[in-house]
Amino acid sequence: MRYSTLTLAILVATTSTQSHANSTDDDTPTVQLEALQVTVSTNTQSSLAFADTKKASDLTVKKEVLKHRSSTLGNALALESGIHSNPFGGGASAPVVRGQEGVRVKVLNNGLNVADMANVSPDHAIAVDTLLASRVEVVRGASTLMHANASPAGVINVIDERVPKHLPDGVTGESLFRFNTGSDEKLATASLVFPVADKLALRVEGMKRSANPYNVPAINFGEVLDYLPDSYNNSTVGTLGASYIGEKGYLGVAYSERKDNYGLVGHNHKFDHCEGHVFDTSRGFSSPERKYLIPYPHLMSDEDLVKGFHFHCGTDYDQDPSHSHEHVYGHKHDHTQKGPWVDLKSKTFTLQGEINSPIPSIDKIRLSASHSDYAHQEHDEGKHVPDPSKGTVFVQGNTSYWGNQGLSAKLSVHQSPTDRLSLVWGLDNQTNKTHALIPSLTEKAGNRRLLVNNTQKTNSLFGLSEYKIGNLKLHTALRHERTSIPVVYNMDEINAQINSGIGTQESPNLTPYTNRATSYALGAIWDISPKLRLDATYSHNERTPTPMELYYHGKHLATNSFLYGNKNLSEEKSNNGELGLTFKGDKWQVKGSIYTNHFDNYIHPENLYKNGNLSMRRFTQSKARLKGAELEIGYQVNDNLNVSVFGDVVRGKLYNFAPIFGNNIYEERFVGYDEDCWYEPDEPEYEEECRLTENVLVGQDTIVRPDRNAPRMSPDRIGVRMNGNYGNFSPSLEYIRVSAQNRTSNSVSAKYNSECPYHNDENRLCPIYINEDATNGYHLLNIGLDYHRNIGNSDTTWSIRLNNALNEKIYVHNSFLPFVPQQGRNISLSVSTKF
Repeated sequence: MRYSTLTLAILVATTSTQSHANSTDDDTPTVQLEALQVTVSTNTQSSLAFADTKKASDLTVKKEVLKHRSSTLGNALALESGIHSNPFGGGASAPVVRGQEGVRVKVLNNGLNVADMANVSPDHAIAVDTLLASRVEVVRGASTLMHANASPAGVINVIDERVPKHLPDGVTGESLFRFNTGSDEKLATASLVFPVADKLALRVEGMKRSANPYNVPAINFGEVLDYLPDSYNNSTVGTLGASYIGEKGYLGVAYSERKDNYGLVGHNHKFDHCEGHVFDTSRGFSSPERKYLIPYPHLMSDEDLVKGFHFHCGTDYDQDPSHSHEHVYGHKHDHTQKGPWVDLKSKTFTLQGEINSPIPSIDKIRLSASHSDYAHQEHDEGKHVPDPSKGTVFVQGNTSYWGNQGLSAKLSVHQSPTDRLSLVWGLDNQTNKTHALIPSLTEKAGNRRLLVNNTQKTNSLFGLSEYKIGNLKLHTALRHERTSIPVVYNMDEINAQINSGIGTQESPNLTPYTNRATSYALGAIWDISPKLRLDATYSHNERTPTPMELYYHGKHLATNSFLYGNKNLSEEKSNNGELGLTFKGDKWQVKGSIYTNHFDNYIHPENLYKNGNLSMRRFTQSKARLKGAELEIGYQVNDNLNVSVFGDVVRGKLYNFAPIFGNNIYEERFVGYDEDCWYEPDEPEYEEECRLTENVLVGQDTIVRPDRNAPRMSPDRIGVRMNGNYGNFSPSLEYIRVSAQNRTSNSVSAKYNSECPYHNDENRLCPIYINEDATNGYHLLNIGLDYHRNIGNSDTTWSIRLNNALNEKIYVHNSFLPFVPQQGRNISLSVSTKF
């Protein structure tokens, strides 16, 4: 299937009410009053297990809001309470929820797992489309166990209408045109839904987006630029869906295809030919050699780690200045030559169905499944870099290949045995075949299998209950998962290495990784009055390590590091609590929550070594503690104006690290005199020649790793928001003060160095202090105006947005590129139509 510009007719406009608001589902009941359509709220999110159970921290971001925001998920949600973004140029951004990201924040598309490689590296896009979504839901508490085991911070569900659920009376549709001055963005989306038979509906939709490198207030590359090189982003998406819709439910299918092409900012070509020396195939003369580590280095254990970590690069990378505002990328960057880029393709088949009251004891059954074929390549034309002996050399990067074939299926059964008791139970299956390869023979052997071919299979059972006692709702939830991760090995390659060795050779243990994880949650919602609701949740969450955490081995240049998995990781466990309050009065609205997370065996990459700006990291486990609060207070000034103040804060600590142990320490001690000595005690040579000593073990060289702040934690935020509605005009203003982040993470690693103190002429460990950079705060001011008009059977909205009106230099502490500024002052113009 090909999409040149768009295969769909595109109209103009975008429907918008407030610049920022939460809403209920789009398919809630409506009442038609002449030309006015009134939505009747049921306070329900489809990601929640039970109706009317929305807690203070649950969010719904409407389509009307998403249309004015970024096309990447993290930036699209970054203004929501408790959510920040980890951006990487113009092509990728991931949500950071309550200080957590990656596998701890489950991202779903219509309740199903998203098959991509976003959790492997921050420069990989999340393969969902917020600009085609009807809404994005963020849920917490017991309902998260209907979707995932490991998301106490929240589950993000991007919901679209690719599979029609209702039979339209005629042709309906939506369209959007948008232009942005900050990147010369040109965006168009369109969708059409129409009946093709009595009970059959068809939907077609698509998106086309092109954006140049975005503007910044200033960035220093030796010369000051007003744009960020290589931050361009181009996307094309097309979807075709059809449903059979009956009196009791529907069953539909959809096919979606997306293509993305975007630049990778901040790449240091001096790292391209590097290889990290992290393991040795020999543990000593008395131990068998492990030559199988050469083709499959991810099999290394703690005992295989070398004592002196180092890099082989062939460049003067270690002479570069540290990252700073004057040296944004930590090296002299030639912006006149094109940097690396990503070509991404993804194809997804989706099945969705729901049947209501199939038998008297069952309210409804939901079935959903998807199969995705995701692949992207990272290309690099190469650049000239300084060379100590030759002046400059041309470094050609090798293309890397990344893939994920994902199959996801979920069946849920909803029951109401009594008026007070409701149940949801079901099955969830996920299978992902992933790989990351640099197959070029010019690539160092240790870098070629970044992520060995593997298949992660997870089968889950879940069950949730709700029991009503007056105005009190009690919730329980349980989820059990079994995960296995078989790896595809080339036995001929392994045997060839073993047979080439000299001496005793050890064969590898190729038993697939398997583990189980069980999570449970208890919750309560108390409606003290029609205006006041309290909620409380306690959960115990477990998750098994991912293939990335177990097996990754090699370059991870988006984070200026070489990253190594740890096949001996155990399951991560956390105990979590949250309290929330929601008040909705005639004038005042308040919602707030406080939360805490305590982790055992918290999985994270730990610094092993750093030289210059290049780090060596390996996944390890420690204890962790996170806590935070979110608050929003709104006031309805009059019928036309609402004003709210809001803020959030989060703190994170890592602690209980194992010490770093080095060589044994011996001390020479006197034990007596040699009785057979030639000299007599009264002779001057006696003391020197006849004295006997021995080396006594007195300890082991040890470096203690202290507790520390968690890295890249979200800074404090406070702001004010005003939304108005004056006839056909809807103005909005939003001001946010983001504080500087000075609570940085300072870790300790070690190296052997002849400059360290000696014991018996043996090298001692030297501590390496690796300090995270602090990030400046900033002021963000956004101003908007919408003009809404009904024309015939269509609703049209013209919108203008002035974003970052103060043209602030915005640096994001959550990012792996904290000295790269975000987009400067820009104006977005859009027009959308719904008919």
